Amino acid sequence: MKRRLGITAAAVLTAACLMIIDSRYSLETTGYSLSFSSLPAEFNGFRIVLLSDLHGMRFGKGNRRLAAAVLRCRPDLIVLGGDMLADSGELRPLEELLQGIEGAAPVYSVSGNHEWYANCVPEANELMRSYGVRCLSNGFEPLYCGSGRIIVCGVEDRNGPAGMIKPEALAAELRREYPNDFVLWLSHRNDSLELHPTLPVELVLSGHAHGGVIRLPFIGGLLSVHHRFGADYEKGAYNEGGPTMLVSRGLGNSIAVPRIFNRPEIVCLTLKSLS
Repeated sequence: MKRRLGITAAAVLTAACLMIIDSRYSLETTGYSLSFSSLPAEFNGFRIVLLSDLHGMRFGKGNRRLAAAVLRCRPDLIVLGGDMLADSGELRPLEELLQGIEGAAPVYSVSGNHEWYANCVPEANELMRSYGVRCLSNGFEPLYCGSGRIIVCGVEDRNGPAGMIKPEALAAELRREYPNDFVLWLSHRNDSLELHPTLPVELVLSGHAHGGVIRLPFIGGLLSVHHRFGADYEKGAYNEGGPTMLVSRGLGNSIAVPRIFNRPEIVCLTLKSLS
């Protein structure tokens, strides 16, 4: 009887370890399709890959598995949604990823809270710019597809410099220059719908929540990144009458609790035009 219990316990422990390992290293690509009446017809079928919360992880030697998975999505645009480096400030895993995806598509980035915690935002931005990445720090610029145009706006993480422009003021400034354009709003933290429900933009791309870290069937994410139970806006698309927000589950982790039933995610979004 004791031997049988021991075997059962060992099997359960082994299964649990395998689930944790799978949830840390086994990549998953999630496809989304979102439709907008304000999207120019030239952007119909436009593919955006969102990568967020790498936290210095490597998927394969030189991050080649991750880069290959991105390339398989055949992106028209790649977004780096913040928290892409280790808390130590190590940049090498990010550089390996950049080497693997260089030239595949235009790349835009925004900072996350951990770039500021590691006190290496200038170094990270310098590295990314050396690979052609457009680092948006409370800035915006047009992106063209044929004769069609959308505006890409990147919001600096709130851990950035004191006195920097607030999101509402940034949006107002953008709309003065581009009153009628479709706006793709990049913001690391997943609280835009909560803090800015009337933001005058069409689509927000975010990360930060890590998918709730531990995910259970029919329940969803259990933990917030602030070590509290209950995760809001932890993954997928949300719309509460204002902009649509799409949240990545992210690729890595920043807390001691491991990701469980929560594989690292590459988001592959296809835009559809209703115009």
